Amino acid sequence: MFGVIQLAFLFSSAFLAGAAEYKVGQYLVDVDVRTSLMQVIPHAYVKCRLAGKTIKISASAPGYVAKNHELTVRPGVNSYAALIRLSDREKRLDVMTFDYKPIVSAYFDRYQGGIPSHLYAINLLLPIKSWPRPSPDNVIVNQPGYGWPIQNSCDISVMEDFYKVRMLIDRAVLDDPNDELLVYVNTAAAISVAAAEKWLAVLTELETRDELRAAQIAAVLAPLFPAHIEAGYLPGVIARSVALKRLFHSLHKE
Repeated sequence: MFGVIQLAFLFSSAFLAGAAEYKVGQYLVDVDVRTSLMQVIPHAYVKCRLAGKTIKISASAPGYVAKNHELTVRPGVNSYAALIRLSDREKRLDVMTFDYKPIVSAYFDRYQGGIPSHLYAINLLLPIKSWPRPSPDNVIVNQPGYGWPIQNSCDISVMEDFYKVRMLIDRAVLDDPNDELLVYVNTAAAISVAAAEKWLAVLTELETRDELRAAQIAAVLAPLFPAHIEAGYLPGVIARSVALKRLFHSLHKE
């Protein structure tokens, strides 16, 4: 009997480990907000109110779907507990080369285990044969209308015949009204003139808003630009990167 009571206490303690206490009228409510995988969301926003004999609770957090929960007040009971699990916001994920061509052989795994609840993992599986230059520098994640690049980190591992590319982004990005996340992967030694012109337009516009981010992307793109494009005719942020990369390659050859 003691073992059963002890086990129940342990489960109860685990259940309430991430709970916060809220006073609603004469009642106390412990609200525990977690992910769909039962990970605590410590930064969740919780609002409680009393409506007649019902305690109404709303919970939300950046990058999650908000949820409402109700508790019915019982005679003689002043303390209540609620577990609210927030699901991930659905986002369309697409992957393409730096030449803006879809990589149809790649796919995504949306599993979110093992990461902090304020981050979101983009898990891309890319056939090894399709990516001759695997490197975090050869990956750029974009949310149209949000910013460039948006990945905080990029880890690459091998899983059978695939590279598993795990990129972490801030979950707040998922709240952007655009429903698509774009992953660009460099799979070639150079990009086409048409693609280069598209990237130049992106960098020219981005440089006016965020020169640091523009410089980050320029550093990745610089060695891929067609050789006949002169640095002097490029936007400043990429002209510097192109000139430095070409100087490095010329010195390296010597």
